[in-house]
Amino acid sequence: MSEEDLKLRESMVLVCKLLYTKGLIAGADGNVSVRASRHGPVLITPSGSHKGLLSADEIVMADDAGNVLKGEGRPSSELPLHLAVYRRDPECMAIVHTHAPWTMALSLAGLGLSPHLTAEGMILLGDVPVVRYEPPGSHLLAEAVIEVLGRSRAHILANHGAITRGESLMKAFELMECLEHNAKITYLARLLAGSAPPSGLSTPVSASSS
Repeated sequence: MSEEDLKLRESMVLVCKLLYTKGLIAGADGNVSVRASRHGPVLITPSGSHKGLLSADEIVMADDAGNVLKGEGRPSSELPLHLAVYRRDPECMAIVHTHAPWTMALSLAGLGLSPHLTAEGMILLGDVPVVRYEPPGSHLLAEAVIEVLGRSRAHILANHGAITRGESLMKAFELMECLEHNAKITYLARLLAGSAPPSGLSTPVSASSS
């Protein structure tokens, strides 16, 4: 195992533990992937593993066709989705998928994050589309995400969770954390407002406002 490979694996272990301790995933929920180069293989979390207890040597390496290059376990069932996103967005170097509870609650209630209630949400997240439901792990889900990929780096998956991507694993994680934080604020604001839902931001907000 090369030093670069080991560092990437260790960063995935760290991010998985952060996702678990922050309640963004539970048990074997979710999946994380990263790649060292734009055309290189993908490191992805194994199927059925408890992400909060993940070890570096459990992580699976796969090529662009989904063939396992390293690792004894099976790659996450969402590997087709990860590979499809990498093919479509060459700037993407990491992907995080969770079952973030506040984000899911908003989605299941038919609310979503549009329009944003916070300036930070508008600045950092922008438009967050809700991807139509398709079976988890299917190529149909991958196709559904690709259809709206250009609208945002964060997507809510109907009845399934959320996915974020970035130029690094930490950026993808930070975006997921931001998504869930704003979903919680939005949920609570709407709950407290009752029958008079709060007004969202209708105009772009400058980054200097944060």
